[in-house]
Amino acid sequence: MKKIGKKLLHILGAILIIAAVGTGGYFGYEWFQDQQFWHNRPQLVKAKDGTNTSAAWQNFATYQKKLRQHYSFINRASTYVPPRTWDGKDAIIPGLRTTKSYNFKTKKTDTAEAMTPQGITVAGKYLLLTAYDGDHVHASVVYVLDKKTGKYLKTLQVPGKPHLGGIAYDPIAKNIWVTGSMGESSALMSFSLAALKKYHPAKRMPIEYNHRISIPSIERASAVTYYDNQLFVGFFNMYGRGRVAGYTIARSGKHKGSITNNEIKSVTGTVSWSDPTGETSMDKQIQGLAIYDNKIFLSQSYGSGDSKLYIFPSTAVNALDEKNAEKVIIMPPYLEQITAYKGQLLCIFESGSKQYAKRDLVIMDRILSLNINALFSN
Repeated sequence: MKKIGKKLLHILGAILIIAAVGTGGYFGYEWFQDQQFWHNRPQLVKAKDGTNTSAAWQNFATYQKKLRQHYSFINRASTYVPPRTWDGKDAIIPGLRTTKSYNFKTKKTDTAEAMTPQGITVAGKYLLLTAYDGDHVHASVVYVLDKKTGKYLKTLQVPGKPHLGGIAYDPIAKNIWVTGSMGESSALMSFSLAALKKYHPAKRMPIEYNHRISIPSIERASAVTYYDNQLFVGFFNMYGRGRVAGYTIARSGKHKGSITNNEIKSVTGTVSWSDPTGETSMDKQIQGLAIYDNKIFLSQSYGSGDSKLYIFPSTAVNALDEKNAEKVIIMPPYLEQITAYKGQLLCIFESGSKQYAKRDLVIMDRILSLNINALFSN
C-alpha cells in the first residue's frame, strides 16, 4: 500500500508539474503576444506641436482586414460602396499616442498619452474631433482636421477636463457646441468658428466659450447634433432610460445664436426616448445621435462588446424605442458619436485610446465613413 501511495504521489506531482508548465506556457505566450501588440505599432510621426499624426495601432491594410473579417457588412458599406463624399473618409484620428495639453497636477503643459475620442462634427472646411484624457489629469481637447484631406491642422484646449461627449456645428450662427457640465448639471457650451480659426496652439491657453448654458435636473449630456435650427441633445443613463431633448436656437433678440432660459424650462424633463409614460427598451448607453433627411440614427455602446447603430424614421422622434427601429446594425466596440454629412455617416470610436485598445479587439483608430444608402441594403 505504501508503494502504491508513493506512486500516486509521484503521478500527482507529475500532473501538477505538467499543469504548471502548461499554465506558465499559456500565460507566457499571452504575455509575449501582448508585448508584440504594443511594440509592433506604426512608426510614430508627430506634427510640430507634438501631436502624433500617424495611426496609433495599425496600418491601413491591417485595419481593413480586421474590419472585413469581423464586420463584413460594415466593411462593404465603408469600402466597397462608392462614397457620396470623400470628406473625412478613413482619416487618422490624431493625438492618440501624444498630445500636448495642460496637466492639472503639475500645473504645466506636457504630453498626454491617453486621449480618448468622443465627438465628431463637420464645421465649415474643418473636421472636428473631441477627446478627454483617460488618465484624468490633462485638459480636454478638440482636434482640427482639414475635412477634405484629413490632414491634422491643430489642437484646441478647452477649459477644464470635461468628458466632451458630443460636438455639433450651427452653420447659421457659426457656433460650435459641445456637451459638458456646470457643477452638478449637464451643460451646453459653445465657441465661434471665428475663434477656432484665430486660436494659436502655441499659447497653450483654453479657448473661450461665448455661451455656457446649464441644463439642470437631467442626466449627463452625452451627445448633441444640429438639425433644422435646433440642438438635439442626448442624455446618457447607465442604469435607466435615456432622453433626447430638442432646443430651438434663437435667431434674433437678446439670445440670438443661443438658447433661451424659457426654452430650457419648456423642454427639460419632458422629452424622452419614448412617450411620456416612459415605457421603452431603448433605455441606456446611448452615445451618439444624428439626423439626416427623414432618418434618425442612434449609436449605442457600453463595454467591450459589439456596439449597435439604430435607424428610425423621423416620425418616431417621440418613440425612439428599439422595437420601432427600421434597422439595427452591429458595429465594432466602443462606438461613440456619429454625424451625418453629404450622404455619409461619420463614426468615431474610443477603442483607439490606450485605455481600451486590446490585441483581440477590432481597434478603430481611423474615422469610419459609411454610405447611408448602403446601410439599408441586405
